[in-house]
Amino acid sequence: MGLKESLIRPKPVCILLKLKDTSKDWYASNLALACGSTYVHTAKLLKEYRKANLVTTEVKGRLKKVKLTEKGTLLAGALNDLMPKLEEKEEEKKTA
Repeated sequence: MGLKESLIRPKPVCILLKLKDTSKDWYASNLALACGSTYVHTAKLLKEYRKANLVTTEVKGRLKKVKLTEKGTLLAGALNDLMPKLEEKEEEKKTA
C-alpha cells in the first residue's frame, strides 16, 4: 500500500473529484460506476457528504442529481492539488 492509499481512501476521493466535473450530470449510480464502487457504498458516502455540507441533491423525477457545494468545491480542489504530490512521493521512493 502506497502513501496515497494509506493517507486518503481512493473511492471517497474519486467521488469528490468526479463531482468537480460539472460538464456531466452526476447521480449516485453513475458516480458508483465511475469510481468502481457499489451503489450502496456511494449512497452512504453521499449521505455523509450532505451532512458535512459538501454536496447538495436536486430531485429530478426519480433521480437525485448531486452537486458540490462551495465548501465541497474547495475541498475537491485541494484534493486535486494534493493527489499528484502524493504520487510524486511514491515515484521518488521507487527510484531511490
